[in-house]
Amino acid sequence: MIKSMTDETQIRRREVAGILKGVAFKTTLLVLPVTAAALVVYVLIQQRGESWWFVPASILFGGALGLLNFRWLAIAVERVYLRKAATSAVASLAAAIISILKLASIFIILFVVMKWHLVHIFGLVGGLSLCFLAILWEGATLMRQTLKSTK
Repeated sequence: MIKSMTDETQIRRREVAGILKGVAFKTTLLVLPVTAAALVVYVLIQQRGESWWFVPASILFGGALGLLNFRWLAIAVERVYLRKAATSAVASLAAAIISILKLASIFIILFVVMKWHLVHIFGLVGGLSLCFLAILWEGATLMRQTLKSTK
């Protein structure tokens, strides 16, 4: 049976949505325990008079920013490469423009929160790294499922 282009596009969109949900769930599984651990450390350090109150919030912010970045990437890929009429040159140009705008937006957000000292740099990097680990985890899970289904 030959699938139409619309069916194939719908299948791809469902796969993208599934990947996004998987990454969001795995990021939550990673970020929440680390944030809780940072909160415990904060309580212990606070008793000694040092103030690291915003490390847990920075981890949450970093994870949320990582998820936002990943979501924007998925939207860009979906809009550029899953379009019927997109030629490779137009798709490449659109992908480049969208990527530059996305990265500029992320840069501005990072610049503002670091300039105004709204986040702790190590917490922010930790949250972003946990989102990256969730993306790798989701990729490994999908790869394992694909290998099992081809056997």
